[in-house]
Amino acid sequence: MTERPRLTQREPRSLQPEQMGQLTISTPAVPQRVQAWILWEDGVEELVQGQAIAWTKRAVRVRFGTPPHQHQVWVWAGAVERA
Repeated sequence: MTERPRLTQREPRSLQPEQMGQLTISTPAVPQRVQAWILWEDGVEELVQGQAIAWTKRAVRVRFGTPPHQHQVWVWAGAVERA
C-alpha cells in the first residue's frame, strides 16, 4: 500500500458498463472487507483497504476512503482479494 495520500482533486478510474457486460450484479447484506488495486486518473496504481459492496463474475464494486473523500469504483475481480 502506498504511504502517500492521494490529492483530493484526483479521481479513481472505474470500469465502464460495456467492459462489465450484461452480467447479474450481486449485492451482499453485509459488505465484505477487501484489498483492491485501484487505478487513479493520473495512472498511479494503489493497493487500498475497502469494502466489496457489489460484484459480478468479472468485476467488483469497491468502496474505500473516508468521508468526505470516499470513493466507489468498479474494478476487475482479479484486482481484489478478501482482507
